[in-house]
Amino acid sequence: MKTTHRFYALAFAALGMAFSSCTDENNPDVLGSGEVKIGMGVKLKSSGNAGARLANTGLNINTGFLQVKKIELETEGVDEAGREFEKEMEFKFPEIKKINFDELNSNADFFIAIPAGNYEEIEVEIDLIDNKNQPSIQLEGTFTYTDGRSVPFRFEVFGDDDDDIDFEVELEGEDDDDLFFLDNVNNPLALLQIDAQRWFSTISTSALESAELTSGVLLINRNTNRTIYRTVEDRIKASSDIELKMR
Repeated sequence: MKTTHRFYALAFAALGMAFSSCTDENNPDVLGSGEVKIGMGVKLKSSGNAGARLANTGLNINTGFLQVKKIELETEGVDEAGREFEKEMEFKFPEIKKINFDELNSNADFFIAIPAGNYEEIEVEIDLIDNKNQPSIQLEGTFTYTDGRSVPFRFEVFGDDDDDIDFEVELEGEDDDDLFFLDNVNNPLALLQIDAQRWFSTISTSALESAELTSGVLLINRNTNRTIYRTVEDRIKASSDIELKMR
């Protein structure tokens, strides 16, 4: 069974959205064709204090990555002749796209190009996948015990063969039936902020201190420290649908 989360869902807490002209400073991939470039970026949600530990845990998460298989796009709108349209498109990267992220990077990791026009809704589905023995999602950092000892920390989410992890981004008008115009000036930049603090907010310090170490690493995945993993996984899956309104 496929698990799909809204891009700005509870699992990832606050969505950082900015609307500005996107540039190709780092030459990210551009999928599709058209005058409008929708920039997509991933970063860790900042705690407001760089390097700060998650509350009451001693857990410090500072980097990680996602691996993307393909992008599916659905658009609804009105063309120049006043006719309503619905389009579905699928884009695959030349090879699996690995997106590294931290708290500081707010740039676009790739762009989706679509024609300029009046849109009612744009829905982007980001399909994640395991690749080269690496998980779909990985977080890294350190864990500090109450006695002052520190060990490396790693959290991994592997997808089953028939249960890939997906995210969805939805852009809509301020009111449900409103149209919004996009051209080569009005390009949205969507930042997915992974809120690790919310993911681990129900995990106690004692649970982490009692966790098994793997070669000196506090590793949490579906095979290691499974009780903690299942709790965090439930937090990821407990996403709520929140619609982003274009103003």
